[in-house]
Amino acid sequence: MLAKHITSAESDRLPLQNVSEFSRPVRYTRIAHLRRTVQRRPDNPLVWVDLAREYSNLGQIRPAARALRVGLGLAPDDRHVLRSASRFYLHIRDPERAHHVVSRSLATRRDPWLLAAEIVAAGVNEKSSRLVKLGSRMVASSRFHPRHVSELAGVLGTLEHQADNRRKVRRYFRQALVDPTENTVAQAGWLARHMPEFELPPGSLHVPRAFEAQSWQSAVEEDYDRAVELSWEWLKDEPYSTRSALFGSWIASMAIADFDEAERLVEAARLANPNDPRLLAQLFYCQASRGEVDAAESILPRLETAVENDESDRSAEEWEVMLHADRGLLAYRRGHVVEGRRLYGEAMRVAKRSKLRETYASALLNYVREEARWNPIAPVDYGELQRVIDLFPRAIRGIAAHFLNQIPQVQLNPAPEVGGDRNPDLGKQLP
Repeated sequence: MLAKHITSAESDRLPLQNVSEFSRPVRYTRIAHLRRTVQRRPDNPLVWVDLAREYSNLGQIRPAARALRVGLGLAPDDRHVLRSASRFYLHIRDPERAHHVVSRSLATRRDPWLLAAEIVAAGVNEKSSRLVKLGSRMVASSRFHPRHVSELAGVLGTLEHQADNRRKVRRYFRQALVDPTENTVAQAGWLARHMPEFELPPGSLHVPRAFEAQSWQSAVEEDYDRAVELSWEWLKDEPYSTRSALFGSWIASMAIADFDEAERLVEAARLANPNDPRLLAQLFYCQASRGEVDAAESILPRLETAVENDESDRSAEEWEVMLHADRGLLAYRRGHVVEGRRLYGEAMRVAKRSKLRETYASALLNYVREEARWNPIAPVDYGELQRVIDLFPRAIRGIAAHFLNQIPQVQLNPAPEVGGDRNPDLGKQLP
């Protein structure tokens, strides 16, 4: 793949993602190959870890866990095995075990890569790592090449950001970005979006496999086709995860109204996460927005069940807003406009009461889109719509603006003079 990319006529662009990479037959073929390999070399822990990864990519958690246990038994102090195991347990929402596998190893206290994983797992497990001071000494020492302490420095810098110690944040990330990994670049990109005085060094984006940071940067620069393209590469790198697919699908649906591509990303991620409520919600949104009302409605029962069993960090209030808005979208597409207004109004009231600014803004933007479809001659309150866009974090306001610009009678760039009658149904929040 690398050779093909380098020799292509447009080597500065990534090749289009082959969706068949995410098909079940391809995954089963890889599993069969790895099973034959472990039969020949049952003492190779890395092959067992690879087998666990492929099972994870199919959402087969039990065989993945069994393969990983064999790998841990064969190499209980191996860096790759331990980091893979910790990441797997975080993926299946078992942070206590994720922390245990790295904290119990004596290798963690002398390996900055493992120490970084231990601190992260402790945080997800809602504990304070007892090894933070050791990590700080490792980063400050000259015993390790900058590459080896990159992720550890980034983790420590993130802890200082949580403590609002900005001087130490900058100090740690300066060291983290001397010779960074793709994980460090992604974390630095997140920091740049949340700490205005911090800027991601441009050269950092050239780090191999820094797809997450590159995708986000393309979105910030409003190169949305590129952002979606890179999200495919990000998903290919982490096919067991959902973040890449949700991000790329959100960009495709909101910024460029490509609901087909948005759905393809979701379906690729559902191979490993078939009952993830966030993916089901996005699948519903794509199908309903495309006018496939019956298909979208058939997803609702599964979505409601998945929400009841959700273990993500999304609050019950956020799900309540989303489900009201989804039902409102479905009502509009069925032609039940009054019911659609009522449901979107309820979604926005819950969001406002719960102080969910971005969730409120998303519901309102979609309400504006649906109302505009039924009342094309309605006047537009541009000032109110701009205030709605300002509810989003600065880095993604362009996406909200592009969403509105796709509505024929709502063109914000350039926007006409704000004035005249104020329509309570287009651009104004519902009471």
